[in-house]
Amino acid sequence: MTDRPTTRPLSPLEQRVLVKLLSAEFPGAQELRNQLAQTRVTRPWGSESPSVDLDVPPGVPQAAIKDGVIPATGTVTDDSGELFGELLVWVSNGRLSALEFSWYGDTAPTELPDPGLVTVTVR
Repeated sequence: MTDRPTTRPLSPLEQRVLVKLLSAEFPGAQELRNQLAQTRVTRPWGSESPSVDLDVPPGVPQAAIKDGVIPATGTVTDDSGELFGELLVWVSNGRLSALEFSWYGDTAPTELPDPGLVTVTVR
């Protein structure tokens, strides 16, 4: 028996959003992209939250990137072009560790946005 949490594969939408966010070029991006095929979701941040914790198995090569938020942010607009929120990818020990959807306003989203509504910028 292991102490690893119960996990599930990335949903198709989670996969597409991560591919979009990791499409930006920054140090470590290629290694993080290489982790996607083996990345699993360990838990949502809340019962209705689209933000999730991620796990990459120990045998998958690490990215040479410091812990925290990657230097690429996804700005999310709604269908009318209004600013709606941001997508952040977290890394721990060179591995993908979380996908966060922070929003502006009073109504929390219950699902990730369509990647077509996301503009990625590198800071």
